[in-house]
This record gives sequence, C-alpha cells and structure tokens, in this order.
Amino acid sequence: MKKLFLILCLALAVASCGVSRTAGNPVIVGVSKTGCSKSTLGYIEKSLRDAGAAVVFLPYYALYEEDAEAYMAAVDALLIPGQGGKDTVKRRECDFRLIEAAIRQGKPILGICEGHQEINKYYGGTTERLSKNFPETHQIHKVVKDGENIGVKTLAHPINIDRSSRLYKSLKKDWIMVNTSHFYSAYRIGEGLTVTATADDGVVEAIEDPSHHIMGLQFHPEYLYGRMGVKKFLSIFKDFVKEAREIKY
Repeated sequence: MKKLFLILCLALAVASCGVSRTAGNPVIVGVSKTGCSKSTLGYIEKSLRDAGAAVVFLPYYALYEEDAEAYMAAVDALLIPGQGGKDTVKRRECDFRLIEAAIRQGKPILGICEGHQEINKYYGGTTERLSKNFPETHQIHKVVKDGENIGVKTLAHPINIDRSSRLYKSLKKDWIMVNTSHFYSAYRIGEGLTVTATADDGVVEAIEDPSHHIMGLQFHPEYLYGRMGVKKFLSIFKDFVKEAREIKY
C-alpha cells in the first residue's frame, strides 16, 4: 500500500511539473512533511520547482529501515524542512531513517531550521535553547509582533559565511542578511560536520558534511526566495538540484 502511494505521488509530481517521463527524467526531491505548515511547504515547493525539480511530499511512514530505503530509492534527494507540532520523537526517528538511507544511497540532503538541527543530532551533536547558551546576545533570532511570527519574512540579521563552503559557492557572499525564526540552535556540533556560517553572536547558521552532499541551514531560504522574492537565495535550491542531477546521471 505504501509503495503504491509513493508511485502515485511520483507520477503526480512529474505531471504537475509539466515534464514528461521521456523528456529528461527530472530530478525528484522528497520532502518530509509531517508537522510542517502548509505555507512553508508551499514556499519549499515553489523554490524547488523554480530550481528545476519535481517535488514529492513524504509522510512519516519510514519507521523501519526498509521503508526509508524504498522512499529514498524512489527520489533523487532529501529535504528536511523546519517543522513543529507534536510527536517530535517519532518525527526525528523517521527523519534519522531517511537521512541514513540517503547517505547510504549517496543522495544529497538539505535541512532547514529544525531539519538543520536534526542533521546535527544525527551526527551526534546537540541542540540547546538560545537563552541558555547565549543569554547576553543582542542578536534577534525570532521576531514576533502582535503575536505573529514575522521573523521568516524579515531580513533580521547578518550571517558570516566561510569562503570554502558550498553555501558560499551558492550565494557568492561571505556576509549576507537572512531571516530568522527559532528559539533553539545547534550547539555542540556533530562529529564529521563543519560549521560554515554563524551569526555575529556565534549562533550556528549553517553546517556541512565535506564527505557527503549534506547541508543544514538555520535560516529559511524558501521564505527569502519564495515569499520575499530575494532571487539570490534560489541559487541554494538550484545547486541542491544540480548536485542531485549530477549524481543521478
């Protein structure tokens, strides 16, 4: 039943992109979706499609290794978005299975916000509340106005980007303004990961695994591009799709 569901999703994703199966076989990105808001998923889908990919939203059925392997075998890359809601233990278990399967199969991985933090946890790192580890910071990491989270649609603070990183190659900037929306951040960095961008107060804004096609971003490029129209951030998704295409072919 799950395999039939995934086959139908793949067919719909390809058809909705206006690309035939014989016209180049588009890169298909699997996006883990449970707990993620409809607006966030919409901006992720727009960003990936504008980058040239078809999109499949993966439900949280990957509790077992064979399920995760099947899901990742059917797509070309994995994106783990910023998420919320309940049942975080089950969600993390499923994401870890998907990350593990993607690494085994050599598929690129992009984590955003909580997805970035989950990649760090998978590698043995930790996530801590910002107020605990940066109590004196004057940097704004979550912008709330009249009870509304407006941080994802605000150029809130700058980040400093390592020139040797994949993120720098995408943005061509070693300093750039980003949006923000988080109370927690990656604290102790997992073994094998490299910090490639930080906020001025030291909060980790990007991580990469130099030995795999894996990147985590604390900020939200899908809102910066898809909602706010900052075209430069589409390059992150374009390079992600390009990596998947190069591996696929």
